Amino acid sequence: MVESLLEILSRYVSPRAAESLLERATAQGKPSRPEGWARLVEGVLWPELKNLLPFQEMPPELKAWVREMKALAAQEAEGGEEEEEELRLEAVDLEDPGARAGLAQRLARFEGVVGVVVAGESGREELFAGEPLPLDLFHHLLKRQGYRTFYGLLEDNLVAMRALGKGYIGLLARKETNVGRLLHHLRRLVSVAEVEG
Repeated sequence: MVESLLEILSRYVSPRAAESLLERATAQGKPSRPEGWARLVEGVLWPELKNLLPFQEMPPELKAWVREMKALAAQEAEGGEEEEEELRLEAVDLEDPGARAGLAQRLARFEGVVGVVVAGESGREELFAGEPLPLDLFHHLLKRQGYRTFYGLLEDNLVAMRALGKGYIGLLARKETNVGRLLHHLRRLVSVAEVEG
């Protein structure tokens, strides 16, 4: 969350100023939940940024980031038993070409999704509405940090990824897409190898 927020702030002020701004805003401690981050940006960070720059209203990228945090918070709030009930796991075989193709087509139909990569060790399925994005690069970088599920803003799009076994599933969506819903769908997916033991 910190990285994506700094990346957005760095579009308006220098990277050093963005870090300083965020340090001051989180002097009392960094929020641990998306709802806290949304409040921090709206109540502390935005007023400071407004004093520094001639903005009348919050920049679109920052607004979208706050919306994502609120969407994640809403997803968490729906949690509890309802989420347990809804989070029925689905085993997927990333090494089966037919299963990869079927999963990619299904994920591509989700609202806001403009690109899908379903990659296994033995092959991959890619569907992009426009120019393909090399999500392998993100996967390899994140793999070193032991990620399971990840999302972030990338220019005008949102990237959501899930590592499964030796492969991964990556989604590229419009930045206004409900990230909580995308992450919920990705978290449902587990590798057949994990299920079989």
